[in-house]
Amino acid sequence: ANLLDSLKDKLPESVKGHVNAKNIAAALIGISILLLITFFIYSLSSKENYAVLYTNLSPEDAGQVLTVLQEEKIPYKVEGNGSIILVPKDKVYDVRLKLASKGIPSGSTVGFEIFDEPKMGITQFQENINYIRALEGELERTIRQLNAVIDAKVNIAMPKESIFAREEDQPKASVLIKLAPGKDLTPEQVKAIVFLVSRAVPKLKPENVTVADNRGRVLSDVLEETETAKADKTLQLKRKLERQIERNVQSMLSKALGSDKVVVRATVEVETGQLHQKDELYDPDKVAIVSERRIKEEVKTKQKSEIGPPGTSTNVPPIMDTGQDRYLVEKKKEDRTRNYDVSKSIINKSQPIFKIKKVSVGVLIDGKYQEIKDKNGNVSYKFIPRSKEELKQYEELIKSAIGFDPKRGDKVTIVSVPFEKKPEVAVKEKTDIRKIILLSVIGILFLTLLLITLALILKARKKPETAVGYGIPPETLQGMATVREAEIEVGIEKEPEYIQLLKILEENPQIVANLVKTWIKE
Repeated sequence: ANLLDSLKDKLPESVKGHVNAKNIAAALIGISILLLITFFIYSLSSKENYAVLYTNLSPEDAGQVLTVLQEEKIPYKVEGNGSIILVPKDKVYDVRLKLASKGIPSGSTVGFEIFDEPKMGITQFQENINYIRALEGELERTIRQLNAVIDAKVNIAMPKESIFAREEDQPKASVLIKLAPGKDLTPEQVKAIVFLVSRAVPKLKPENVTVADNRGRVLSDVLEETETAKADKTLQLKRKLERQIERNVQSMLSKALGSDKVVVRATVEVETGQLHQKDELYDPDKVAIVSERRIKEEVKTKQKSEIGPPGTSTNVPPIMDTGQDRYLVEKKKEDRTRNYDVSKSIINKSQPIFKIKKVSVGVLIDGKYQEIKDKNGNVSYKFIPRSKEELKQYEELIKSAIGFDPKRGDKVTIVSVPFEKKPEVAVKEKTDIRKIILLSVIGILFLTLLLITLALILKARKKPETAVGYGIPPETLQGMATVREAEIEVGIEKEPEYIQLLKILEENPQIVANLVKTWIKE
């Protein structure tokens, strides 16, 4: 309030009447907002826009880039823990060109350029180490070309060569892959890396190459699983063939002998692989020039004339050779050689193969049984094996069913053996018959006793005093008499005797129970 009053006092008298404290406060707030907006716009206009120069830089490459930027006095920013470098947006391409002219970034990988500068006094051991370093660097650069790979590190272990004739250690290699976020290598890409490394290193086998990623997973195990899957597939196919042969032979022999008289087992040896075929096709109608050689010679010389007029001057040599008696000789020679060949096409084919090496079948056939009775009437059975002629017929049938090939070493074995012991079966059957007869007799006796019981009950209703002689307890007779007296008093109409007996049994089941207990005790 004091500040506003002091500001109001400084205003001219003509303005004081129209200005109050609220107007002054509003004016100050508006001026402050305007100043802030002006400062913000100025800061944006004066601030440089930065763009990414390089990402995913190694510490060595990042250090080289920063050294050049500092020497050139180019402003920069470092982000991503030193792996990302930013420069002003309008200078990105100029800076990249300057760095590229100096070979930066080099990828912190040394390739075969290590041999560009010859070094004096280097030993054979150092040269071998440099060769391995260069080979590792070239492989790393090649592996980085895959889309999902950010960085790669290759280590090669080469065994020391020995002059002694002994089993040498095999070279080995390991590859560490840094994958891009959210991406992964396919089994085909892993296989490509394995074969890329194994083909670049002498005597290095694919199974000795290990590929892992930055997540701690061994990717080369996929190849081993693939080989295991192939072996499992071969084993499944082998078992399928064996079961098919067993079913065919079993169903055929069961028609003649019975399903419980034959047991068949088969074993199949198979061979799988890959067939590579190379065909060269020649076309005699098409002739092509394979090579051509053309030689052209041209020689110019002067020769002295040896012909002159007859006489002394011709036979006497001149004192001085003036060259007037020479003439120009020119020789030309051209040699042309052409080699022709018939055009040809080379076709490479690769296809999987499956071959049956051997089939072995074993068959058990039950024989026949002859019934024999002794003097006491006991029955026994004698096993009679199948005849050789019969087994031979079955063998020929089996050979036809399985496609028997003696050149393959196929084998069919048939043996006639007893499947069960008939004497024991006969005794068991005899025991079962006796048990059935015994149960039937007991059932008949029980029904007879039940009918006698019913007859005694009916008779006891007519003459209760004589029922005691038939073994009915006095308590039971007393209960029956009481029931009869109650019926007479009520005046129930007389029903048929068997209906009355059934009603009594339903109402007094204890009577029948007591009667049965008495008979059992006696």
